[in-house]
Amino acid sequence: MIELGVLGLDTSHPETFAKILDDRADSSIAAVWDGGAVRENGYEREFCEQYDATRYDDPHAMIDDVDAAMVLAVDWNEHRDLATPFLEAGVPTMIDKPVAGSVDDVNAIERAAARGGAPLFGGSALPFHPSVSSLADTMLETAFSVGYGDTFYYGVHLVDSVRLLAGTDWTRVTPNHGPGRVATIDFADGSAATLRFDGPDGDGTFGFLTVGDRTRTVQISSSSDELERMYEPFLEEFLAAARGERDDRNRLADAGTLLVGIQTALETDDPVTPDASALETTEVASESFLADYEPYY
Repeated sequence: MIELGVLGLDTSHPETFAKILDDRADSSIAAVWDGGAVRENGYEREFCEQYDATRYDDPHAMIDDVDAAMVLAVDWNEHRDLATPFLEAGVPTMIDKPVAGSVDDVNAIERAAARGGAPLFGGSALPFHPSVSSLADTMLETAFSVGYGDTFYYGVHLVDSVRLLAGTDWTRVTPNHGPGRVATIDFADGSAATLRFDGPDGDGTFGFLTVGDRTRTVQISSSSDELERMYEPFLEEFLAAARGERDDRNRLADAGTLLVGIQTALETDDPVTPDASALETTEVASESFLADYEPYY
């Protein structure tokens, strides 16, 4: 039995993930901490009662009591402080999307995982939707994708998806001059992806078109059925990481710096490479997003 610690109840993910994980015979929610940034008083207690979990006032006090941790707080600039002590202690850790708001934080998380020898997992669940992950079955030369909402918080779905499909590190981000907020990513193997972040949001839809030895298209809505189809394989792979069977440290770190690189390119209107000085100084603030944030349920 893998006993899990939950760090942050801000979003709808803790409730949804807990229901899926609690139904499994190989996992349980054992420990919970919440910082109180979003949820009303009493929500944490009710959550703990529902899953027979222990509530912690100090998130890091649970390190010795859990087999793996899930950092689910909505404030991405809090993820580094929450996650690194677990990673340094060798605890397999999932960090929800977006991983962090600066390259410095992403690098610190990666270093902590390396020092502790802890498997690192997380980011967006969208790449694990069967329709999206199946795109990796064919050679990727070019990808086009569109999403909606906040370029950083929701844009991570597109970024993590094309990074997983490319399977290699990014080398350059180039802002495109419309229509909309568009950027093109070049990868180390010569493949490229063009992403539009401000597509129509009425239907909550993500779209992909990939070109390689075949041309394929995928459209994913934000319906509860589609969310369940991506969350179950996402959590399955997290448990594999908790068992030591996979480690996504390189993918997660590269996708994290890529997401910050895209914000940098869009704001400066200049191309960005992984060694660009502008990338090192970019920090995506979370305060205004957190102030307006409301969970789906």
